[in-house]
Amino acid sequence: MRRTLLGLVAAVAVAASTTLVAAPAQAAAKPVTIKTISNKSIDWFGTALVKPSFTKAKKVKVLKKAMTIHQGGKVLRKNRTAVKLKPGTYRVTTKVTYKYKGKKRATVKKQRLVVKQGRCATVQNLRSLKVDPAFSPDVIGDSIANTARKLHSRGSGESYTPDKLIAQLEALKVLLGDEMPEIVVLIDEAIAEVKALQAKGVTVLEDRTYQGCGKQDIDVYATFANGELIMAEDDSDLMMMSGARAALAAAR
Repeated sequence: MRRTLLGLVAAVAVAASTTLVAAPAQAAAKPVTIKTISNKSIDWFGTALVKPSFTKAKKVKVLKKAMTIHQGGKVLRKNRTAVKLKPGTYRVTTKVTYKYKGKKRATVKKQRLVVKQGRCATVQNLRSLKVDPAFSPDVIGDSIANTARKLHSRGSGESYTPDKLIAQLEALKVLLGDEMPEIVVLIDEAIAEVKALQAKGVTVLEDRTYQGCGKQDIDVYATFANGELIMAEDDSDLMMMSGARAALAAAR
């Protein structure tokens, strides 16, 4: 089929425009590009560590990188290389000063940053913890990871060997023996418990604290033997007693 002259001109125009769009002029790469800092999420308590993030071209020498943090119209931190932030909404200004092709330059990026607080544990979460106080083969207590999942928090803690703990308890007995004999009885009971765990093959003990948040604000204190939960206490009972006393006082 023969193409008309008008159709031929239109086809050439479309082809030309397509070629122009398909091959745009390449923009020169920036020597330094500051990346957007991702929003953060933390546990019950604590802070989120925030640092500048950027990419740079070859032969770029970074002279300085700094952040200034604003919140509610106030400057919280100025010219910092790293900042720990509590839950909240912030405005972050990141500035990178660098040297490229013999010239000193700077690039700046402003952004909004949100630090979210994770879910708070409830009394029901605490009651769901599986504990093996006797370190029995027939019962398996929650692992450290599983406890963190149930309580929505990694917590913080310290690990030690049974021998180290026994030595500390024995030293405490010597220190308090003459003045507080009733405490020595409790220490002897604790030493017996640790030795019993040691006899069952426990080589590592770890105490972890999970600090609460939210309206209930419940703290949890846990002990793990070889990574298995053998003890978990919380202050929810103390909180309820305090609440009852406050209600009673208000009624009077």
